[in-house]
Amino acid sequence: MSTNVLSYFGVLDELIQVVYQGFDRFVVLSQVTESAWSIYLGLKGPEGRWWRGSWSTKHIINITNGVQSDQVLENFAEKLRTAFVNGDLTIGEWTEKDSNINLTFGPTTKHPLHMALKELSAAEAASHATTVFTEIALQAQSRKCQLNPLFSSRNVTVIAESSHANSGLPSPLSTLIQVPVPAVNQAAERKIKALEAELARSKERSPSGDTISNPSACSRPPKGASLANPNKKARKYQAIEFESDED
Repeated sequence: MSTNVLSYFGVLDELIQVVYQGFDRFVVLSQVTESAWSIYLGLKGPEGRWWRGSWSTKHIINITNGVQSDQVLENFAEKLRTAFVNGDLTIGEWTEKDSNINLTFGPTTKHPLHMALKELSAAEAASHATTVFTEIALQAQSRKCQLNPLFSSRNVTVIAESSHANSGLPSPLSTLIQVPVPAVNQAAERKIKALEAELARSKERSPSGDTISNPSACSRPPKGASLANPNKKARKYQAIEFESDED
C-alpha cells in the first residue's frame, strides 16, 4: 500500500524552486522515495542552514480523509506539483532564530497545506549539500560535464590571467576556461565576419588618388628652388671674365 500511494507522487520527484520572502531567499528541493515524500529547504547565506520535512503514506491518507482512489491521489499530487512549479509557496513561522518552520502550499487558496520542517544540524546540512552536488555532477556527465544543458556544445576559449601576469613569471592561476556560447551568437558572428571580408575587398578595389599613384610629384622641389632649402629660390652666380694679356 505504501508504494501504491507514493507512486502517484512521482510528479514531485527531483523538483527545485526558489522562494523569496522579505530579504531572504530559500531554495526548495522535492524528493520522492518508496517510503516518503521529502522536502529540503535551504537558506541562502553564510550560515548554510537547511531544514527537512516529509510526508509518509499514513500522513497522505489522513489528508485525503482515508480516500485512496486513483483519481483522488492523482489530483492531490498534481495540485501540489502545480503549486510548487508556479512558486505558490511561502515559509511559515519564519524568524531567523526559529529552528522549526513550515512550508505552505497554496497560501492564498481556501485550504492551504502545511508541511512541518525541522532544522538540520551543521553536519547533516553539509552532508545533504554534498549529496545534491554529487547528483548534479553525475547528471552532467551525459552532456560532457556541462553544468547548464541549455547552451550549445560550441565553446569559446577564454584566458583567465592572474594579477601577476606582467611579472615575467608563469602564473599558476592562468587557466583555459571553456565558456559555452549560445547558438544564436554563432549566426551573428558569421554575419560579422562576412561583412568584414566584403569591406576588405571593397577597399582593395577602390581607385588610388594622384598623390598615391605619383608620390615623386610631391617630393620633387619646384623649378628654380634651392636644393638645400626648397622654400627659397636658388642663387644665380655671374661668371667672372678675365682680360687677355695680349690686350
